[in-house]
Amino acid sequence: MSTKRVSSVEESSTLVIQEDPETGEPFIELPQRLLEQLGWKEGDDLQWVEGTDGSWTIKKVEKDEDE
Repeated sequence: MSTKRVSSVEESSTLVIQEDPETGEPFIELPQRLLEQLGWKEGDDLQWVEGTDGSWTIKKVEKDEDE
């Protein structure tokens, strides 16, 4: 497994990249305090965006009101 450093405005955390035993897909679990700080919850759609410097940003995908 790999670890990555995650930074937020107030603090940073190290997250373990895990693997789903059924699908083999990698995933991370975000700490509850970070979810609360960002206003995210389980089931939200997130998008990974690669920066020009090789960094990654995770953004919540906002749904249209029409959906």
